[in-house]
Amino acid sequence: MYPGRPGGNPSVVGSVAEWLGLRAAADSRDVVSVGRGRRMAARIPVYRSGTSLELAEIAWLAEGISRETALSIPSVLACRNLLTGTVVQLALYRYRGPERLDPGYLLTKPDPSTTMPATMSGTVDDLIFRGKAFWLVLERDSEGFPTRARWIPVDDVKPETISSGGSYEILVGYRIAGLEGVIAPEDVIRYDSPLPGVLDVGGRTLASALELEAAARRLSAVDLPAGVLTNEGAELSDEEAAELVAGFQAARRENGIAFLQGITYSRESLSSADLELVEARAAVATDIARLFNVPVAMIGASPSGNASALLYSNLSQQLAILVASGVAPYLRSVEATLAAVLPRGQSVAFDVQTFLRSDPQAAADYATGLLAAGVIDQAEARALLGIPSSPPAGDLTPGRVV
Repeated sequence: MYPGRPGGNPSVVGSVAEWLGLRAAADSRDVVSVGRGRRMAARIPVYRSGTSLELAEIAWLAEGISRETALSIPSVLACRNLLTGTVVQLALYRYRGPERLDPGYLLTKPDPSTTMPATMSGTVDDLIFRGKAFWLVLERDSEGFPTRARWIPVDDVKPETISSGGSYEILVGYRIAGLEGVIAPEDVIRYDSPLPGVLDVGGRTLASALELEAAARRLSAVDLPAGVLTNEGAELSDEEAAELVAGFQAARRENGIAFLQGITYSRESLSSADLELVEARAAVATDIARLFNVPVAMIGASPSGNASALLYSNLSQQLAILVASGVAPYLRSVEATLAAVLPRGQSVAFDVQTFLRSDPQAAADYATGLLAAGVIDQAEARALLGIPSSPPAGDLTPGRVV
């Protein structure tokens, strides 16, 4: 069995961790140097098991790419902004069965020092890159349910566990940067992504993108000759060759026709696309879009990896694919986690339908379709489109004073 997974041999886990020089029960990131410009990170992440027991599993990162370095890649930044930008536009609703309740501060402004979009953006960012996120509970109501909370960057949170003698660790609390002592588990709201963090599984793809970006910068800084003069006669010294080239250039500035004797001229065929590695960078951008589960056309990439082969789809279709494939897993993680800290019987849901109807034509078709089917009346249809209900018109009979 794979060491460290459920059912694995605990002694094997311990021996491997001891051989690697790792702390067996910590969610740490010990970095081992493996050569110039590369780092290989071996860590033991802690995955939530649904109880106070935490599963420790050894994982390797082939390339030690940090979040900040990854965001220097344009396609990575575009995917990150697309996912987080979509989530922060969605309103959070609170329900008890079919009844919608007052969302309260926890779903509208959990952190009194900042806005909900800022809090949610940091939360989704951590879920994307690290696979987990944390909120610190600041206030509770009279019944003990959280009413205020603050997003804490995942790098500032360290789980504190004790060994249970097997593959599981008992979670006793969290250490948070800037706070003294161990914070109780119930005072930290932990979000777990159903998808692995991009930094955990996309190291090789991100490293390839960084290498291509560096290569493109190097080539763009090199002055390549527009043409080459080849000597086919007697060998010339360096001074004679420089004089010949200078004379050739001076003659070209004054005359459109050249006379060559004993030498030949060839024009270089390198284009700006060759120097910028356009095709290779487009292929890597496509892989990055797939890594984030983002439609490739929405970041200017293409399914074929060819920069000129973009596929067209309308706005409503693109948004539906984006929400279903890229955003939905993170929405579900936030909804389930927040519902777990609310009173029993209450649930949380994002208003996705309003976002999907941001295309005016699609919104109009949606409202008129429901109206034609008799599901809603005219006033409700106008409300869906954000059009105020018009007051009843007066009697316009000629000669009648209203």
